[in-house]
Amino acid sequence: MKSSVLAAMLLGIGLAATAPALSQDFPVTIEHIYGETVIPAKPERIATIGWMSQDVVLALGQVPVGMPLQTWGGDENGVLPWVATAVAQLGGELPARYDDTAIPFEKILSLEPDLILAPYSDLTQEEYTRLSQIAPVVAWKDAVWSGTWQDITMTIGKTLGQEAEAQQLVEATDARIAELAAEHPEFKGKTFTIGWADPSKSEVGVYIGTDPRVQMIEELGFTLSPGAAALRSDNFYVPVAYENLDTLDADVFITWQSDQAELDAALANPIFARFAPVASGHHLTMLDRAFVMATSAPSVLSIPWSLEKLVPELSALLSK
Repeated sequence: MKSSVLAAMLLGIGLAATAPALSQDFPVTIEHIYGETVIPAKPERIATIGWMSQDVVLALGQVPVGMPLQTWGGDENGVLPWVATAVAQLGGELPARYDDTAIPFEKILSLEPDLILAPYSDLTQEEYTRLSQIAPVVAWKDAVWSGTWQDITMTIGKTLGQEAEAQQLVEATDARIAELAAEHPEFKGKTFTIGWADPSKSEVGVYIGTDPRVQMIEELGFTLSPGAAALRSDNFYVPVAYENLDTLDADVFITWQSDQAELDAALANPIFARFAPVASGHHLTMLDRAFVMATSAPSVLSIPWSLEKLVPELSALLSK
């Protein structure tokens, strides 16, 4: 298991699985981008689409019947490490996995779900309509791939009739982040820019303020750089050419890369290499794909897992 913090959280999950859920009446109505979804009774067979949802379902003591296959960052079963640990802790079997880049309608239908969760996804109206013929569907609310991990947790808690338990998970995770922030006063007020450096296009896909990974780092005490904070998009990132990186100057520059070769290609570009945080050694690069996924879709399960690595690396970077 990754850490004692995660172990403690998973112990709580195991207890939640055997203890009676706190009472919440059904039906439950959830609002989202495509209208309202009514969930008539407590779901028992849950399928998930996109990111985060399966983490929250597991944290609330249920193993989904189906979830996305994680080929990037997952293990030999296509499962992320904190998900595999949670399933084992609950004593269940791994859910059916499917590639949800193109929604596998027939596969999901075969699982006979009574709820389909996609609150953190890019589910289209057409996909929502088709899936709704299978089971009630909860789609994203304000924009694709957006929403705080706290809101996603509470939304899913409501759909499962477990709002009180969801609130407890949010509070416990927030408390852990606050604890780490207090232990690292050097983070307070330091600026950061985060994104993916794409050497093939000589640009950085910069994550904007609505992105959960940005919000998690802000909770540690950091401040999004003025240049990144000024970016606007209906998506979760904005491409910025290497030539304009000086508009994103920050105390810390964080990027993820697919592999060492991609990082080397970015650093080989003299414009990228001259960007102040890179030149000064204040560039944090994430190459471990599970680590990238943990920070990309922070949840009540992945946050404790990722912060054990992220916090020391950020602290070491600022000491340079």
